[in-house]
Amino acid sequence: MRKTYLMLAFGSLFAFSVAAQTANPDAPPPPVRQNDGPIKVLDGPPRKSQESLRPPSALDKLRLGGSIGPLSFGTVTSIGVSPVAGYQVTDRLSLGGGLTYQYTQIKYSPTVKTSYDNYGGRFFGMFNVFESINLNAEYESLNVQYRDYTASGVARRKWINSAMVGASYSTPIGGRFIRAFNLIVLYNLSYNSLVNPSYPAENIYPTSSPLVIRAVLF
Repeated sequence: MRKTYLMLAFGSLFAFSVAAQTANPDAPPPPVRQNDGPIKVLDGPPRKSQESLRPPSALDKLRLGGSIGPLSFGTVTSIGVSPVAGYQVTDRLSLGGGLTYQYTQIKYSPTVKTSYDNYGGRFFGMFNVFESINLNAEYESLNVQYRDYTASGVARRKWINSAMVGASYSTPIGGRFIRAFNLIVLYNLSYNSLVNPSYPAENIYPTSSPLVIRAVLF
């Protein structure tokens, strides 16, 4: 009798399991897990690397560069160099300074020529306003050579100071210290006062216009 009851119990469990499996014949079969290696269990969100969490150092904010020019050869030969260095104060604002040297030679004839050089420095600021567009301000001090017409054209030197404002367009180049190529257009607010003391009709700033155009790596 006991065997009969056990057989009835096992038969009932078997029938119930078969009915449960066939209750929904349209149901998709259970997914088969592929052998994709051990399962990694995380006890928290992924952590960022220590390098990405480290705030930028003073060295990371250093910017270097400069420009060469104006360049011209022939009757008027002009060669200029201007190294610059700066600091990225914020994501938008950078401040810096630079040195300037320019050599110029003018040939009046095959046997008559004159040469002079200008040198000095400048401080500047650049503020990014939209993507690659920046606002620029600069204060430049140059020691220039000019002719004293009250003393038979004797060459003399004079320090001249210029305040400039303008804008620039920057193209990133991906360097650590030299980050972008910058085309800068400035207007010299002091241009009309930078005249030859012996001949006020002659302006002694190195360019012949209040507009100053520079191509600077920075």
